[in-house]
Amino acid sequence: MASLGTFKVSNGGVTLTQGRGAAKAVLLEVSFKELELWAARNGVDEKRLWRKSYGRACKGLRDKFQKVVTRAGGVEGVPKFKDFEAFTKELRGKTGKGSRPMGGVLANRRLVIAKTVGKKQVIGWHDALEKAAVNFQDAVGGDRAEDFLTSERNRWRLHRMGIRDIPRTYTHNPRRVIPEPFGTYVQKHLEEWARGAFYKDLARQMAKKRFQ
Repeated sequence: MASLGTFKVSNGGVTLTQGRGAAKAVLLEVSFKELELWAARNGVDEKRLWRKSYGRACKGLRDKFQKVVTRAGGVEGVPKFKDFEAFTKELRGKTGKGSRPMGGVLANRRLVIAKTVGKKQVIGWHDALEKAAVNFQDAVGGDRAEDFLTSERNRWRLHRMGIRDIPRTYTHNPRRVIPEPFGTYVQKHLEEWARGAFYKDLARQMAKKRFQ
């Protein structure tokens, strides 16, 4: 089935457009109220559709969470993560890790989970990454990090790599995501996202009847 176009929710209604730039055309522009009246006249099971839309909004949380990690915060209600220290940047560059996401393995989409437990939707990292996730968010370097910076043998190796300015203490930069502040952001907007999915679906059904 050919695509109907792009549905967008805004200003109390839904707009359906086709094309881009100068060729962009509005095929449908309908208010939420009009969609509700249309749904009632056409026997749409709105309660069932709402449950479906809410589930769709929950599933979309995985992508939002993933975006926070891969973009190092600054999106989806999570403040921008503090950048790496100059030493860390230089070390990452020397060891070929300069292009890796800040969260490392935590940014791997396959290790981000979204599942329903009872009546709750759980979003986060796979259980096997619990320690890595806690250490990353709380900026826990541990004794090994301190030893790495104070060991004369390690410092000699780092100098041999061409790194001259080597700190002697580990800098703690917490980069928190879950449960907060991502949790509060989701609680604030989840119903809004579900409502948008609900009205988009109604508009899609209306458009199919009109244009297909």
